[in-house]
Amino acid sequence: MSDLTPPPEGERPGSIPGRPDQAPPPPPAPSPRLSQPNLPNPAAQFPLPQMPPPRTPPPRYPPGQYPPPGAPNGYVAVPLDHFGRPLAAWWQRLLAIILDSLILSIPKGFIFAIAFGSNVAGGGFTSGTWGLSVLVMGMVFAVLDLAYFALLNGSEKGQTVGQMALGITVRDEFNGGALGTQRAGLRILVLYPGILLGWVPILGAIAGIYTLVAGLSPLWDSRRQGFHDKVAHTDVIKVR
Repeated sequence: MSDLTPPPEGERPGSIPGRPDQAPPPPPAPSPRLSQPNLPNPAAQFPLPQMPPPRTPPPRYPPGQYPPPGAPNGYVAVPLDHFGRPLAAWWQRLLAIILDSLILSIPKGFIFAIAFGSNVAGGGFTSGTWGLSVLVMGMVFAVLDLAYFALLNGSEKGQTVGQMALGITVRDEFNGGALGTQRAGLRILVLYPGILLGWVPILGAIAGIYTLVAGLSPLWDSRRQGFHDKVAHTDVIKVR
């Protein structure tokens, strides 16, 4: 029989030759895989401790040495604080303290007028009565000046009235926040010890000379800090 000869009648494709009614046996079933035992997961029993994410320190910028990328022509880099905020110029600080002094001179003028009037009404000036009046005025002026700068510079805004007008504020050097009343009071006393010593003749003059030098000290400091800023750890920055 050739390969092209059709199969005999009754034989189906896939049947055993000579046994047309019987199909070939099915192929053997695959042997089942051996199941793996449920072993405990070491990572589930002994989890690794979760480490806290590393703290990112605040950005610390060098004092403005280079202009920022894309700065226009003619841009002049200014010193920055540790948080990238521009530091106030010396002339802004000077004008602010002058304005504050003018504001404080108003209540001081009233106090002086009261003291002067009381001496005139008491029968004229004598060394004893006028000396006592000067002592009392010095104490009142000291409380007035100290309260003004401590409360305003130590507030959340950190600005006196003069600093508000010039767009500058006093900030903590390390965290960039408010100073608090005590540090603000210390700062103004280091700048202006005449608050306490101005009514003493010789000591008041020495304190005035020191205040002049302390007021000029930001001019030769790379971070524009005066003596009082270094003691209180403060920066004076621009807010507009």
